[in-house]
Amino acid sequence: MTPQVILFGLDGGTYTVLDDLMARGIMPNLEQFCREGVRTTMISTIPALTPPAWSTLVTGRTPGNHGVLGFVQFANAGSNSVQVISSKQFTAPTIWSEVNRQGVRAGSLNFVAHQPAPKIDGWVIPGWVSWRWMRTLSHPAGIVDRLKQAVPDFDVKQLALDFEEESKAISGAVLDEYTAWVGLHIDRDRQWFNTAKYLLQNDPVGLFGIVFDGVDKLQHLLWPYLDPALEPEHPTDDFLATRQAAWNYFRQIDDMLGETMRTWGDDATIIICSDHGFTRTWEVFYVNTWLAQRGYLTWLNGLETEEDGIQELEGRFYGLKEGFDLENTKAYGLTASSNGIYINVRGHRDATGIPPEDYLGLREEIRRKLLTDCKDPETGEPLITKVWTREEIFDGPNMENAPDLTVELRDHGFFSVRYTNSVHARRPRISGTHHPRGILMARGPGIRRQAEAGTVHLKDVAPTALYCMDLEIPAELEGRVIEDLFTPEFLAARKPKRARARALVAAAGPNRDDGPAGRSINGAAEPVEEDLDIMERMKVLGYLE
Repeated sequence: MTPQVILFGLDGGTYTVLDDLMARGIMPNLEQFCREGVRTTMISTIPALTPPAWSTLVTGRTPGNHGVLGFVQFANAGSNSVQVISSKQFTAPTIWSEVNRQGVRAGSLNFVAHQPAPKIDGWVIPGWVSWRWMRTLSHPAGIVDRLKQAVPDFDVKQLALDFEEESKAISGAVLDEYTAWVGLHIDRDRQWFNTAKYLLQNDPVGLFGIVFDGVDKLQHLLWPYLDPALEPEHPTDDFLATRQAAWNYFRQIDDMLGETMRTWGDDATIIICSDHGFTRTWEVFYVNTWLAQRGYLTWLNGLETEEDGIQELEGRFYGLKEGFDLENTKAYGLTASSNGIYINVRGHRDATGIPPEDYLGLREEIRRKLLTDCKDPETGEPLITKVWTREEIFDGPNMENAPDLTVELRDHGFFSVRYTNSVHARRPRISGTHHPRGILMARGPGIRRQAEAGTVHLKDVAPTALYCMDLEIPAELEGRVIEDLFTPEFLAARKPKRARARALVAAAGPNRDDGPAGRSINGAAEPVEEDLDIMERMKVLGYLE
């Protein structure tokens, strides 16, 4: 068996960087891929955040339906317990289990929210897991030990990343440390790719997906070195050395793509995809300070403010609401990465908050003020460009567990939930942040050549992959087959196979039991106590700064 579809994931992939690298000759295989296939822009979820975005891609469902709302979320709609995202939050089947249902094996490497690994017919090594938990949380049992024996230079610690070294860079390493830090990602991605090659050759699957998340990490930290618009007129030697290190990372991505094309590209449809795009961020908006100044939030007595202009977005209290006087708090930002505001409604999660009958009025009041009253203190320009209600972006069985309001900042950055005196601060240097417009490129049987397609959405990838495999497309998938990718002849010869809808499971809870042995809809067992490791990793890598 050779893979029929390969999902080649570039976390945070953006044409801003990739087009420049192709033009400079740094990514010739990607340039060849574009000549021999189709490219288009892919729209991410709102917010454009890694867990809900990749989860939408692998389920064909939006977050309100698949249940993954952020890096951290409440256990359920009536709970005050906060959980790190894991596979137990899924309330919709993944594409891995869907192809299994139709008799095809699947393999998944380095996808977020896949721990514990679903017990599929195939294999799963999840992303966002420390090396201490990788053996326990991967599938099938013993796969990590098998790789250690069979794959030359396999190192589970390197596969999972060195958090200590990663921490140095995120907290602000000096320039001469950047090259070594980039080298960690080069080595780690090579580990993932070597793992993929061994498994595809020795334990074949029909559907295979892999995510290279170093793309995202490099762009967060090194955006000024990668965005061609920010190249200085007279670059220093330090600038050139750091940029060269970053380019070397992308050269390896290109080499791995080229090997994928040569090994499997004659028979497989290869879809290069990102969970979101990237852009620059130059400021910080302190949402809880803004809410407090307008009487919507009250801090606990004795809690000290942090220095004005602090760049770290998350504090040790606020992600767990420990800094709030909930008896006198109407609204709060829970975590930075969600860009979400929760309204404290009495009887919803506890006995504190506003009367339920005041909810809609207060929500609209805060929404309006966010759009009109959050301004740059120097220019008077709005800091917030959009505010969505949960009905607008989280419609589905998990909507009640989602933030009541979600904001888009003018620079697309994440707001801060820290306790400060100031509402707004300039960053000392430009960083990279997520953008809603990502990438999708496809090459393979029936795919048009040297073509462009109209804008697509993450939820379109799953039905398109199933179509490429000539499998049934469940009616409950919210995406569509991206017909613009294919030649008219291919479309005429292969009509989409539609299947009847199947009911979703109930929203996930801390003690959910969906079947024998506590398995979820995707076959995942209950997670073990790795949450603290994952939380620390998110902070270290800058997602919960």
